[in-house]
Amino acid sequence: MSDELLLSSFSPRFYKQLQQLKIHTRRVFLGSRQGGHNSLRKGHGLEFSDYKLYTPGDDFRNIDWGAFARSDRLYIKQFREEQDLNVMFLLDGSGSMQSEDHKFAFCSKLALALGYVALTDGDTVTFSVLGQENSPKFINPRLIAKAENFLNKITPCGEIDLPLELGLAVQKLKTPGKCFVISDFLCNLEQIIAGIKLLVGKNFEVVLLQVLTPAELNLELNLTTTKVLDVESNAVIELALDEKSKREYLKILVDHIEQIEKFAKKSGVPHVLISTAEDIESVLLQRLPSLGLLR
Repeated sequence: MSDELLLSSFSPRFYKQLQQLKIHTRRVFLGSRQGGHNSLRKGHGLEFSDYKLYTPGDDFRNIDWGAFARSDRLYIKQFREEQDLNVMFLLDGSGSMQSEDHKFAFCSKLALALGYVALTDGDTVTFSVLGQENSPKFINPRLIAKAENFLNKITPCGEIDLPLELGLAVQKLKTPGKCFVISDFLCNLEQIIAGIKLLVGKNFEVVLLQVLTPAELNLELNLTTTKVLDVESNAVIELALDEKSKREYLKILVDHIEQIEKFAKKSGVPHVLISTAEDIESVLLQRLPSLGLLR
């Protein structure tokens, strides 16, 4: 791949490592073209699926002569056809994603790296910024720079109705597949639960990647009292950041994250908490494979 087609933030060495990975799915989906994942469709793949009785017109090359010798009946071996997987990245485009720690930029890099893994495996990839716009479908890893340009144009702003935006983002897909929701999830818990239910109900295999900054995780602010602008509601809020307030904040945050994780686990949905202080390469090459999300 030529340099102009590479993402500016990733090294050639990292690209080669990503090419060795594969998006792991627990289920089998129906694809739209040849790819690298087992499909629900019976065809001419390499993986044996089942037997069926021979009927005129079947390919003689698939007759199991051993089974014929045992049963005096002609059986045809069927194989699982390998097709592409629809992989969708749903990024939170609300104002809370805009931070001094470049939270949205981190999420974009995370999505692009995972998208490149999927594209090199022959999958179909779509990026959607919730509350803003959807990218076209990508089927070629050489187009990953175009996906980067698409995400770089986005400026997170305002507030969103999470389940509504998730529904709008996936409604154009004819077939379900793997869906990565990348957000800080700093919104109403009921909205998060409704969003998970919606995606699972539409037969997507969902992964939640919750990305928070060190300041959000640890309240690393050297302030006592200050006025801040709530970027989602545009309301001016006065914060009293004494030690007691910090402890209360952290308790609320921990409880919020635990509630998300509890419902996600109940729904069979992996939930991964990631800090923007983490190294993207470590997340992709170590953490996600260790969790079974990549292999």
